[in-house]
Amino acid sequence: MMKLALTLEADSVNVQALNMGRIVVDIDGVNLAELINMVCDNGYSLRVVDESDRTSADCTPPFVALTGIRCSTAHITETDNAWLYSLSHQTSDFGESEWIHFTGTGYLLRTDAWSYPVLRLKRLGLSKTFRRLVVTLIRRYGVSLIHLDASAGYLPGLLRIFMKGDHSITSIEIG
Repeated sequence: MMKLALTLEADSVNVQALNMGRIVVDIDGVNLAELINMVCDNGYSLRVVDESDRTSADCTPPFVALTGIRCSTAHITETDNAWLYSLSHQTSDFGESEWIHFTGTGYLLRTDAWSYPVLRLKRLGLSKTFRRLVVTLIRRYGVSLIHLDASAGYLPGLLRIFMKGDHSITSIEIG
């Protein structure tokens, strides 16, 4: 049973029950954007159709939307890069490749896969620099997906790693 209470002023409301627990509500004199926002805020989806039964708007439930950020692999060390590559290529049933994915040009981390992802990264042997990057991205941007990509841009104010030959030189660049 779905119960949804909305406080809206309308000129007229007509409700018709359909099969499979669906209903049709015909509302005249309501701000459509306000209605869609109220329904979505309550975690439901709303399909708005015009007279021809053609969908004109659709609202994605909040639990379906994921937030993410894409940044350069220049923010991680060569050692961390090697660790992430190894972890993302595990073939066991319950390995780290469940939440650390290789993308071809980088890695996709699903930080919401663990309650404490940074602690998990520490246990896996990733550097303090990398863990600080993950914490910064989660806190500053509120993301659950981190895409480290070789072709992505640098994020201002974060540590960048410059490679010289086979050795990495750490440099902080602000701005």
